[in-house]
Amino acid sequence: MSDRYLPQLRVLGGLLLLGVAAAAWTTGPATGVTIVAVGLLTTGAALAAATRLPRRRSARRWWGPAAAVGSGAVTACYRGPVVNATGWWWVLETLALLALLVPTVRRMHATPGAIACTLVQGGAIGALPLRIGPHLTPPSGPAETAVLCLLWTLLAAGAVALGGCLRVQDSGRRRALAEQRRDQRLEVARDLHDFAAHDVMGVVVLVQAARLLARQDPARAVELLPRIEEAGLQALAAMDRTVWTLNTDGGRGRDAAVPSGVPAPTAGRPPGAEGSDRSGHRRRDLGELTELAARFTRTGTVRARLDVTGDALEGLPGEVSATGYRIVVESLTNIRRHASAAAVVDIAVRRVPHRVGTALRITVTDTAGAGAGAAPRASLPPDRARGGLGLSGLTDRAEALGGSLTAGPHGTAGWRVTATLPLPAGAPPAADPHPRTSPARGVTPEETVV
Repeated sequence: MSDRYLPQLRVLGGLLLLGVAAAAWTTGPATGVTIVAVGLLTTGAALAAATRLPRRRSARRWWGPAAAVGSGAVTACYRGPVVNATGWWWVLETLALLALLVPTVRRMHATPGAIACTLVQGGAIGALPLRIGPHLTPPSGPAETAVLCLLWTLLAAGAVALGGCLRVQDSGRRRALAEQRRDQRLEVARDLHDFAAHDVMGVVVLVQAARLLARQDPARAVELLPRIEEAGLQALAAMDRTVWTLNTDGGRGRDAAVPSGVPAPTAGRPPGAEGSDRSGHRRRDLGELTELAARFTRTGTVRARLDVTGDALEGLPGEVSATGYRIVVESLTNIRRHASAAAVVDIAVRRVPHRVGTALRITVTDTAGAGAGAAPRASLPPDRARGGLGLSGLTDRAEALGGSLTAGPHGTAGWRVTATLPLPAGAPPAADPHPRTSPARGVTPEETVV
């Protein structure tokens, strides 16, 4: 039940309780104070449980057992008389006890005390016919009373079954919510690994290069400071976008706080989302490949060259484009982490024939050697056997799309990552295997393969 309707429900419950109290005032002289009192007790307890009063759940769980104990005591002690109004109070008490039994089963813990409370409530319902049958005029026979007790016990069993069904649904809902939260945490972890770690590695490489240059040429070390600042701001923007997304998904939306020192998002745009789509979120797909290659060159010591055929990126499905972008980012991050001797990295994207259709093939290859004008690089431990945890996850993504991803040595000291992602039927056919590639916008001519 939504909390939004709780005040109205409490008002309605109060009006019902006033109506029951008025009925008790008018029928009390004929039925007796005992019947009216236990009827008011059970009805009030049921209405209080339905309207979540009191607010603490630990206090509400005692409404059902208390009403059952009171009903059982009256059944054991009552000796008549039974009039028409007594029958109406008896039915009302039955409905109230059934309504209290359902939430007891739904929310009880599997403890001996909770099971005992359930048995007490069910027993009180099953014994209700014993209060009426023997005191009718003429009295009902033992067989008739036993049949009524059996029927009321079946009603109690139905309430237990309904509570158990709701309990199973609640458990499934909690599991689904836990799995959803786990998926969200994994998605955030992947974003931090794929994007923020990529920019942080750029900062680390530049700082290590500056540290080496400071001993030989302090002036050149100072020249690296603006690039270190740019890489740091990019990493901060990536983390801010992730936090902004978490705040939005968590329901805070526009009220989410933006860290001090970070430009506040405008018109629903996350911080740092200059290259965003209309929804305000950075696309993070192959449409940003040119910007990614240019930023990788600016914020590191390895030069990136881009080789994209004219129609390779046109009309790509969103999942294929996003997965391809993550593969390129992960490959570039691993180059910064593990390829201490790399001078140039070549990123090639083209469409190739694949089975009966077309596929997008992405290759990221780093080449060792002293690049022209490359700054000295720190010697990071070459751990090329481990491609990073990100590649294994991206391999699973590629296989889920029906494609493949491989990584291994290339040439004498290089490394190549190759991903093949099938495209749906109706995609443009594969282009000439040796096309002339046009320079991409935002990358200087020396950074683009022609």
